[in-house]
Amino acid sequence: MVYGGLNIDGIVGVIVSVIVMWAGIRIAKDTLTPLIGEPIDPKLYQEITDFVEAYEGIVGSHDLIVHNYGPTRSMASIHAEVPNDVNVEVSHEIIDRIEREALKKFGIFLVIHMDPVETRDSKVMEFGCMVENVIQDTDERVTFHDFRMIEGKDQINLIFDLVVPREYDRKKREWLKEEITKKVTEIDKRCCLVITAESGFGVEK
Repeated sequence: MVYGGLNIDGIVGVIVSVIVMWAGIRIAKDTLTPLIGEPIDPKLYQEITDFVEAYEGIVGSHDLIVHNYGPTRSMASIHAEVPNDVNVEVSHEIIDRIEREALKKFGIFLVIHMDPVETRDSKVMEFGCMVENVIQDTDERVTFHDFRMIEGKDQINLIFDLVVPREYDRKKREWLKEEITKKVTEIDKRCCLVITAESGFGVEK
């Protein structure tokens, strides 16, 4: 159809094509985003963390990851810290109960990895507290977990994972490790730090 020298059919066809393309892009984005990966809702992240840590026998948690495969199809994994002097069968029973009740509450298949931690050895806890204070003094956005201490005759190995914000590059991570090591050895020269730096999977604080 031609009106006023303009091909109306052609113009309408272009408009319809643009609308169809735009709709296709939005559909593709909504479909692919969960598959490629998208940030977890901060509220849900905190709810799951609080839910796990509320159980008696759980002293902390870290490394929560939520895998979204579409509506009502989500899986999550988290590391739950349990006292290392509690019978493993007792801790395992608690973990099983949390996984079952998480499915009922959130509709998420939650897989929990058990991390035994020291809760009674005063010396280990003293060194862990020292490391925590040094880390907080260096960078308040950084946390740590999986702390272990191996004491030798002349050397004390302190082994732990450092959780840093995702935007920190390799240079920044190396600086943090060196700075923390320097500050700890200034307090106790026997300390030898073995630090693994990793990015947080959840919400930045």
